[in-house]
Amino acid sequence: MQDYVKHLEAMLSGVDRSIEKAQARFEQSETAEKVKALAELAELRIRNDDLTARIAEAKEKGSEEWSSLRTGFQEEADGLKDTLEKWLTKLS
Repeated sequence: MQDYVKHLEAMLSGVDRSIEKAQARFEQSETAEKVKALAELAELRIRNDDLTARIAEAKEKGSEEWSSLRTGFQEEADGLKDTLEKWLTKLS
């Protein structure tokens, strides 16, 4: 169980770092889509922070429902990572 939680936390931490890097690149750019891109990245950050908080809450409660929560958390984390990877591809 702890390995799974650590894996999710590490994944979300990586997503957070990637969002920071992407935001920094867009803030320094002169692209016409700068405002839209920064807004979308801010939304990704909110989703990442929300998922991180929900995982922490479930850990504190020692959730008995880990099997159902696990699937949902994993799907959300994978979705965030995939969306961010698409953003990073756009930047390249």
